[in-house]
Amino acid sequence: MNKPSTTTQVSDQSLIDRIHQKDDNAFRLLYEKYWKPLLHFASHFIPDEDTCQEVVQELFITLHLKRQQLNVNTSVSAYLYGSLRNRIYNYIRDQSVYNKHVKGASRARWMTTVDNSMQQTLDMLELHRIIEECLTTMPNKYREVYVLHRQYGYTLKKTSSLLQRPVDTVEKQFRRVMVLLRTYLRRQEALETRSSAKK
Repeated sequence: MNKPSTTTQVSDQSLIDRIHQKDDNAFRLLYEKYWKPLLHFASHFIPDEDTCQEVVQELFITLHLKRQQLNVNTSVSAYLYGSLRNRIYNYIRDQSVYNKHVKGASRARWMTTVDNSMQQTLDMLELHRIIEECLTTMPNKYREVYVLHRQYGYTLKKTSSLLQRPVDTVEKQFRRVMVLLRTYLRRQEALETRSSAKK
């Protein structure tokens, strides 16, 4: 896996600005930085490695084709993960339709199991959407720790080395991130409960 330090010397926003100008080298840098983290993210929801690669590849192909119209209103990371999450959702939805209408009623019990599994995956995708939403509200120092540790899969020790912070500082920051996430998720759950009660 490429170390983030090889591509973060140039800011993500700077890369997007250059991509708007059809700078293929900037697109390559963005691709190299996010390809494996996005593939790792997709693997949580799609068990087939080839399919994961196809979904992520299609995302980058679309970005390249529409590079001049690319409109990133959030962080580049949040934009890419949000776009990939939507593609995974569409893939799972399409697979669910296929299982219902093509595979035949004789496999109804198996299909029910598959549909339940897909619903769990969709619930996980929604959870990740909420987490990404929460991360955008956090200070950058917390967000960096979470992204490197949870999305890139680095240990906290490796994360501290990459960020050039003491290990105990990174550990405290990660614990703080988890507290903020739990608080945010409880708040979202309470809002959903109140919304459901009004219906």
